[in-house]
Amino acid sequence: MKKTTRTRKTTRKKTGARLLALLALALLCLGSLAAREKPKAYAVIAGTVFREPGFALPDAEVTLRATVPPPGVKHLKPQTLRANGRGEYAFHVPAGKGEYVISVKADGFAGDEKPATIESEERVDVYFTLRAVK
Repeated sequence: MKKTTRTRKTTRKKTGARLLALLALALLCLGSLAAREKPKAYAVIAGTVFREPGFALPDAEVTLRATVPPPGVKHLKPQTLRANGRGEYAFHVPAGKGEYVISVKADGFAGDEKPATIESEERVDVYFTLRAVK
C-alpha cells in the first residue's frame, strides 16, 4: 500500500509541475503577442516605364525623392531601383500626406521626371514614356 501512496503523490507533483509550466508558457506567448508592434501603414508609388512607340523599357533607373515628407517623418533618403523586365517599378513610402518626385533615366533615352502626391494609405500610379536620343 505504501508504494501506491508514493506513486500517487509523485504523479500529483508531476501533474502540478506540468500545469505550472503550461501556464507559464501561455503567459509568455500572450506577453509576446501584446508586445508586438502594429505594422506601420504605407503607401505605394508604382508605375511602368515605356519607350516609344509604347513598348516596355526594362532596366530603366527609377529614383524617388521626397520634396515634402509625410507628417512625423523628418527626412526620407532618395530611393533608386531598376524597372523589371516589363518596365514596372514600385516604391513603399510612409502613409500620410507627402509629395514626391520620380525621375527616370535609361541609356539611349532622354530622362524624365514627374511629381506624385500621397494623401494616405493608397497606391499612386506614375507612368513614363521615354524618347530615344538620336
